[in-house]
Amino acid sequence: MAVRKVLTLKKHEKFLRTPSEPVKKVNREIKELCQDIIDTVADNAAIGLAAPQIGVHKRVFGVRLNYKEDQPDEEMSTPIIMINPEFVEQSDDAERGYDGCLSIPGMMGYTDRKIKLKVRYQDETGKRQEREFEGFDARAIQHEMDHLDGILYLDRLKSLDDLYVYVYDEEDNVEAVPYLQVIKKAGEHDVQPVTLRQP
Repeated sequence: MAVRKVLTLKKHEKFLRTPSEPVKKVNREIKELCQDIIDTVADNAAIGLAAPQIGVHKRVFGVRLNYKEDQPDEEMSTPIIMINPEFVEQSDDAERGYDGCLSIPGMMGYTDRKIKLKVRYQDETGKRQEREFEGFDARAIQHEMDHLDGILYLDRLKSLDDLYVYVYDEEDNVEAVPYLQVIKKAGEHDVQPVTLRQP
């Protein structure tokens, strides 16, 4: 229905850290929310987006499956919608990989996420679904599920050594630079460092 403004941690931390409410009925309002999530993901060339990131405390998110790094925007899949998702099963094995977030722009971090999941949810029509996911799809789903519980990927970092900032080099190429290195350089400019909290 519309591209919505994405809330950022800097201005909306309290809101983003508030758990969302279950959807009681998939009505017109929820269907419009689902379409807004799809539109906003597309507009931002994002992998996923949860309802609280656009100012709605409902347990709804959208996520693109089969994402590959350096994939052109036009080849990315339409997000699938998950309403009231819950984990049915999770593998014991976890894998270290990167997390990025529209609500924490200009940064990324390395987290441990479960490799395989089985998720029960409702789709945008209200139909109940149960599917298995693995690899990067499972990682993206866990990231979006965290948003519904008021958890950010920053809370999943083992230490600030796992946090990186995107910066431009002299040739206008983007590179990921360790956050602690950036903060050290910026120390004399009174930059407020990130603090970690456990979920």
